[in-house]
Amino acid sequence: MQDQFSFKQFRVSDDRREVFFDYELGHNSQTYGLTESLRFPVPLLDTPAQQRSLRALHIALGISYYKIFLPASMAHPYAMDEPEADFWNDVWQHGLGEFLYVNKVSSDRLARFSQQDGQTFEPPAADAQASGALLGIGGGKDSIVAGELLKALDVPFDGFVMATGEQLGQTGQVAETMQVPLHAVGRQLDKQLLELQTEPGAMQGHVPISLIFGLVGTALAVALAKRYVVVANEASASMPQVDWNDVAVNHQWSKSFGFERSLQASIQKYIAPQVCYFSAIRQLTSVGVAKIFSNYPAYFEVFTSDNFVFRIDPAKRPAGRWSLESPKSLSSYILLAPWLDNESVQRIFGLDFLNQASLKPLFLSLMGVEGEPPLDCVGTVPELVLSLNLLAQADRYGNTVLMQLAKENCVIVQKDWQAELAAMLELQPEQALPSELQDGVLQFLQARLAQ
Repeated sequence: MQDQFSFKQFRVSDDRREVFFDYELGHNSQTYGLTESLRFPVPLLDTPAQQRSLRALHIALGISYYKIFLPASMAHPYAMDEPEADFWNDVWQHGLGEFLYVNKVSSDRLARFSQQDGQTFEPPAADAQASGALLGIGGGKDSIVAGELLKALDVPFDGFVMATGEQLGQTGQVAETMQVPLHAVGRQLDKQLLELQTEPGAMQGHVPISLIFGLVGTALAVALAKRYVVVANEASASMPQVDWNDVAVNHQWSKSFGFERSLQASIQKYIAPQVCYFSAIRQLTSVGVAKIFSNYPAYFEVFTSDNFVFRIDPAKRPAGRWSLESPKSLSSYILLAPWLDNESVQRIFGLDFLNQASLKPLFLSLMGVEGEPPLDCVGTVPELVLSLNLLAQADRYGNTVLMQLAKENCVIVQKDWQAELAAMLELQPEQALPSELQDGVLQFLQARLAQ
């Protein structure tokens, strides 16, 4: 029997707060029924737009189960035109790019979506009453900058987060400091997932989680009649890390500008025309984000940029807000340090990451000196090299282990870095802002970068 993956149906609970997404996975003559659920903090509507949002989530969530064995055959019950099939094929190929690279599997293995007849919902119609925004809050500096931007523009907004299990990371404290309501959507993976991943031939790896996050925000926006779903993805999220089988592999592909435009168009065509998904800080480099964030000390003791705090297994989470094992923790330290005094750096991180000998291999890979680049949401090599050289020019942290290592490997260079700094503090050209917010966003970013 040929291996096959099937998207069966989605079911909404009687209180309309919980949705169950059913799948069937056939492998080696065995058939597994799988169900994932999302628990929403508000009742979902009984409207075509809401149904369409759940249809999209049904497809997106299925990628976590499809990838276990990569069946060559895939089936779903929905009517789908060719442009939408192209959208989902793009998600499968590029969203699983890191997964394919890590498992050394060709994209030729992937099943493909195609145009087909099937279950239909009423055509999407715009909700003229939609207003305000939902901001995705991950607890890090990016979403904090985006939140302060929305506040400065007087755009009313709530926060939202998707939590696997009960782990909200620092999002609650960040939302409280930001003084906005936080809507937490609980995600429950099928309990068979971990067991299936131990089967012979099973594979594990990264999925395009920001796609799922964006669609969860869209479903919530429809339920709450919100106009905008706002995320905080900066310019460097579009930069791939490695090539695999002539395909650029980007850990942050579902945070990239190309994907932002694609998802924005797909939501408005296939789900809800009134909902606009966009990144509020797309035109910032990571250096620009760090500079702007440094002006908001109220968040220094509550935020974290360490994704390890969201690990499902509590035993694998760091004891505090940062961990020495996380590439993003070290990256954040390097990016922020030039814009803060030593006391503030210590207040945020609790220890000097640049004086940790255990971080030498990770540091050299972040700097592009040796080893494979970390597949994580980290600063680019030029952003991190510039940040270190700004510290060196200010005669800070010079005697630390990693600054000495940077000097030995010619990462620290005696020259005028002002041209590189000016380029990093310029607004980058790519953006997908709604037209009515463009001027306000640009004025805010330019003013904060010039401070």
